[in-house]
Amino acid sequence: MATSWSFLGLEGLHVFIAGAPGGIGERLVGEFLNQGCKVTAHDLHPYIPDSVTNSDRHSRLNIVTGTATDEQSIQSSISQATKCFGPINILIANAGITDERNDYPVWDMPLDVWEKTSQVNARETFLTIKHFLRAAKTAQLSLGKELDNLAIVVVGSQISDGLIQGVKNNISQLNSKARINAVALDDPGNIARTTSFLASNRAAGHITSQCSRSIEEINQQNKPKTPQTQPEQSTSIPPTLTKRNKIRVAISIDLDAVSGWLGTGYHPDNVLADYSAGFFAAKVGVPRLVRMLQKLHLADRCTWFIPGHSAESFPDEVDQVVKSGAEIGLHGYAHEGAYQLTVEQERDILVKCIAIATKLTGKRPVGYRAPLYQLRESTLDLLEEHNFEYDASLTDHDSHPFFAPRRPPLKPIDYSLPASSWMHPLPPSTPSNPQDRRPLVCIPCNYYMEDMTPMQFLPHVHNSQGYTDTRLIENMWKDRFLWIRENEVEPVFPVLMHPDTSGMAHVIGMMERFLGWLREWEGAGEVEFCQSGEVARWWREKQSSTSST
Repeated sequence: MATSWSFLGLEGLHVFIAGAPGGIGERLVGEFLNQGCKVTAHDLHPYIPDSVTNSDRHSRLNIVTGTATDEQSIQSSISQATKCFGPINILIANAGITDERNDYPVWDMPLDVWEKTSQVNARETFLTIKHFLRAAKTAQLSLGKELDNLAIVVVGSQISDGLIQGVKNNISQLNSKARINAVALDDPGNIARTTSFLASNRAAGHITSQCSRSIEEINQQNKPKTPQTQPEQSTSIPPTLTKRNKIRVAISIDLDAVSGWLGTGYHPDNVLADYSAGFFAAKVGVPRLVRMLQKLHLADRCTWFIPGHSAESFPDEVDQVVKSGAEIGLHGYAHEGAYQLTVEQERDILVKCIAIATKLTGKRPVGYRAPLYQLRESTLDLLEEHNFEYDASLTDHDSHPFFAPRRPPLKPIDYSLPASSWMHPLPPSTPSNPQDRRPLVCIPCNYYMEDMTPMQFLPHVHNSQGYTDTRLIENMWKDRFLWIRENEVEPVFPVLMHPDTSGMAHVIGMMERFLGWLREWEGAGEVEFCQSGEVARWWREKQSSTSST
């Protein structure tokens, strides 16, 4: 579609209007023709709407006839429309019969009126939406990309509220920006204007599953709600206007690939098939995740922690990540755990990986995640020495950053000694021995925030699973988000993926669905997607301003 500069940006889109004749239908046809759309008008009988007054508008109008309550008929009509003007971007499901139930009190309503109205409004709406979405799926598979501005607006059919909610719950699986809304019966002109507004992703892309009577009502519904004024005679304390809670979502991806099988994932029984999974992660998983994040417009709002081995072994795939605009952090060279190394080996690895990342991006990395979260006190010493801004390996808190701890190594209990030898508390902090390493920030991360442990089987890792239903993880993450939303102030919500895991065909769909769900909260003003470095800087500045007041 050519770039459009109008307010609604509907020019050139294909609109299918079911129930086109009549006062409302004709106003809908005229409205979308005025917006520069290609319009397919559908009804039981052929007709020429009064709104077609010149050859240009006539060339953008296609009339198809059929019975919307017959599945084969509506499927054929959708197919004819596609052959004429190409894939359909927008469906306007105008209920075939006005809700005649409103003309009778319940005690006087004839049964045939109830059944006729219910069947037409519910059956027509369902079949039209079903075959519109089926045609959209076919078109997207053929084109290899999502259709622009995929939208459904249901007009006048209160009986379809349940269907609207059902479609809303799964339409994003088909198209990440697809939406469904409804317009209640009102003046035909008002209905037409409201419908075109809701059909536009440019104007109303943040609105879905709403039923409105007018644009004014839509704007009112989407205004932040303010407390109601207390009556003058009330002696209770009026509610205060509080700032909406902002949740910073920190998406990160660990590009382990083959390196994961060399360091912390090494086992003497590793075989070629294990290493093959690492090649899959780099060659298949990385491009899939980049495309998915780009589709959700999140590719430049996340952080990839890349081992040096992955960066040097798979330069083309890593180049895709760098070009996506993502932040790049360090993740060891061959996914080595700190406890496998001497301090000098740790230093050599960090220096080498700083050089690799700097060459990739043109700037020094500021963030680090320890492979398998295996860092120790010497690791934090090295991060301080090399002026890193943050680490993302610890979980002193699960939803707020914290300054990196400065603690002596904990000694395991030696049960051969008297009990008095180990019955001591942690040593208190003192001015000469502070409890943290500020300004080095920690962004929380643990196994409950990641995909790999529950959703990927690793033959020689005792705590891997791999046969967990993705919906279980999706619901667990939603539960965590919703609890944090209600109970924490300005929290962070880390989400950790691996191309090894989330790149798999049965997992990536869930990840896209879950991130799309978080995008809905962004539309409501409650979520902000941030790179990990942005989270660290925001939190450090927040602590600085708090301590100075």
